[in-house]
Amino acid sequence: MEIAEDYGLYVIEDCAEAHGAEFMGKKVGSFGHVACFSFYANKVITTGEGGMCLTNDDELADKIRILKNHGMRPERRYWHEVVGFNYRMTNLQAAIGVAQLNKINRLIQRKREIARIYAEELEDIPGITLHPEMPWAKCVYWLYSILINPRDYGRSRDQLMTYLAKHGVETRHFFYPLHEMPPFKTKKKYPTSTYLSRHGISLPSGPKIDDEDIKYVCSLIRKLSYS
Repeated sequence: MEIAEDYGLYVIEDCAEAHGAEFMGKKVGSFGHVACFSFYANKVITTGEGGMCLTNDDELADKIRILKNHGMRPERRYWHEVVGFNYRMTNLQAAIGVAQLNKINRLIQRKREIARIYAEELEDIPGITLHPEMPWAKCVYWLYSILINPRDYGRSRDQLMTYLAKHGVETRHFFYPLHEMPPFKTKKKYPTSTYLSRHGISLPSGPKIDDEDIKYVCSLIRKLSYS
């Protein structure tokens, strides 16, 4: 924010998966000029699909409302001064979102409890880097994710995913790096994002998962490491 202020820049916070997370004791989404949250089905709270933009800037808020409604002026129906989009949330989705918001603290508490169990069960297995939480942050653990070092673990990330799938456990690998995607492909190297993409795995962590199911997943991870 200091850099943005020095250079007259806007800051847009990507909070898609961070509902309720904190930085230095302050909620994410309260720093930038605009903050964007996702309500897709697997997020911390959901309306099934869609999202929300937050801003303290009245002018930006008005512009967002116009753009989401086909660019139509609110005071002159069917008059379009700009090219807009159909990004409107339905009343039904909004009602679901309000109900979800009422229980967000309980959902986050459960997410953090899931993370604690995973950390306790996996902490002594060689070749696994656990999901960190920095001292200056409060993580909501949208997903509980780990890194697999095949040299120390004895198996690759993909071998672990295949093994877990055979035992009825669904996982997902990390996102592909942006610089490897066709629209943004570049010859520049980004070794950190590449490493994370190749070695990261997200484990089952929906709020309704049972503690025993978490321990079962961890037992499989441990078994493969020592087999």
